[in-house]
Amino acid sequence: MKKLILPLIFSLLFIGFSLNIYALDPDPVTATATAELVEALSAEEVDQLNFGKFTKAGAGTISVAGTAAGTVTTDGDVTVVTGGSPSSASFDISGLASQSVTVTLPGADAVVLTNTSSSETMTVSSFSIASSTVTLSSTGGATVYVGATLSVPAAGASVGVYTGTYNVTFNY
Repeated sequence: MKKLILPLIFSLLFIGFSLNIYALDPDPVTATATAELVEALSAEEVDQLNFGKFTKAGAGTISVAGTAAGTVTTDGDVTVVTGGSPSSASFDISGLASQSVTVTLPGADAVVLTNTSSSETMTVSSFSIASSTVTLSSTGGATVYVGATLSVPAAGASVGVYTGTYNVTFNY
């Protein structure tokens, strides 16, 4: 009987002193999530980048400033002549009011202009804008002017019109 009493006492002690632990059941907390869909950024080329009409006696460059005025400068044996209407490119951009916009221009020597009558080429490089930071107005608009430099080779560039395309990227 002693053998049964001792285990029985321990069993009763464990049962009597066992703790029941329950997690508290708190009231749920209501949280909020938000999202706002805004107007996508859009851009349109208004004026093309134009180096104008020129003559050459040798190698040189024609540069158009990335400003509204599109000031033209030359270097080397290149002369701009009247009637060619050189100008910077202009882009109208629109989007969310008062937001900053990043403008990405082509890299160095990234654009080739090809003669429309032959396969001869000239390279456009040093793309620029007046300000690296563009902020949309309170109505969500802005105009960006892009300039660049045209390299005219001493040889291998015949008379004619040279054209090419390039990418300008606008992002919030």
